[in-house]
Amino acid sequence: MNKREDKKIKNFYEDWNVETLPKYVKILMKMEEKLLTNIITNSDDFKTIYKRKNTVILDCGCGFGSFYNLTKNLDTIYFDFSYNLLKKFKNIHNLETNKICGDVSNLPFKTGSFDLVLCINVLEHIKDYKNAINEIKRVLKNNGTAIFVVVNSESFINEDIFNDFTIYHKPLCLKDFDIEGFYLKDYKTFYFIPPILKILPTSILEKILNIFYKGLDGKLSRIFKRKGQFLYVILKKK
Repeated sequence: MNKREDKKIKNFYEDWNVETLPKYVKILMKMEEKLLTNIITNSDDFKTIYKRKNTVILDCGCGFGSFYNLTKNLDTIYFDFSYNLLKKFKNIHNLETNKICGDVSNLPFKTGSFDLVLCINVLEHIKDYKNAINEIKRVLKNNGTAIFVVVNSESFINEDIFNDFTIYHKPLCLKDFDIEGFYLKDYKTFYFIPPILKILPTSILEKILNIFYKGLDGKLSRIFKRKGQFLYVILKKK
């Protein structure tokens, strides 16, 4: 990514304020977070890592801490490109330490530092996403786990949740994670919510989303494994 694009993305997040988003967007964001939290916490890989002693985790692109509950009881470094988002993280979760600002394409950590790296809704904003994945691979321990979530380019839903983004934003697909030194452990897609639902009153939207959360989205995920709006990928370092 060139310096101009890099600066544009950084400026976007320095000014970004979730509180100013329309209510329906906030509701949809929360829905994605709930679905993904459920997927991760119920995965065998995460359960194993969670139970293991002395596990060290990197939440790479942590934002303001949407997925803090996943790792708050573990030894975790929270890393993001934006001082603004890290400040919000601190205020929301009262977390004074373990937060670092930097670039995912040039991680300031020693090789083989982490057992698990989470990278959620980050790579679609990076042109040289393979360089970022390789950096994550570098800082993982041998046989370490990386969990990625991106907007899925193979989705049959052709509208991004964050369709008002003015920065670089390119969905990825499973083949984009074919990286030397990693092997694919598991993948799935999720979030099969039709964009037309956005026109509904928020009270009705919340009720319909609850149906998706309680089982409908999971059933659709099993039927249309590659077609959900978000792609969830688990890679293991060889």
